[in-house]
Amino acid sequence: MLLIRRLQTTQHNYSFCVKALYTDPRTPDADTYTLAYISFGLAYNTATNTRRRITHLLKNNATTDGLKRCLKDYNKAIEALGSGLNDLNSETFFTLPGYANTTSRSAEDCEAHYKPWLSITIKSLCQICVVVANLFNGGGS
Repeated sequence: MLLIRRLQTTQHNYSFCVKALYTDPRTPDADTYTLAYISFGLAYNTATNTRRRITHLLKNNATTDGLKRCLKDYNKAIEALGSGLNDLNSETFFTLPGYANTTSRSAEDCEAHYKPWLSITIKSLCQICVVVANLFNGGGS
């Protein structure tokens, strides 16, 4: 819970942060390492579900170039988050903010190329990932 309070001072949308992190039962007793797994895992699952929805839209009727671009963007996001989870396994923490930022930029690129698509959730989860990742490096934001 102390780490969650620490996130409050750096997270723009604290209520989203708490709501998202507490979907995982490990959160109340989580140390920084577990909180990183939780946040990167939530972002990974969200990106994977989003990619699944994009693929479904493309199969059913939407063959726009913008939506195809979104699929590429979310493939890149999932790859970055997967690399982040692998780096957590090997305790390579300094790379984590970069992976979260890559994911957030990919979501923004999707929005830019396919206007109906909003990626607020993944971008907010990536903000949490960056804040948690910076805890390993002594930073707070």
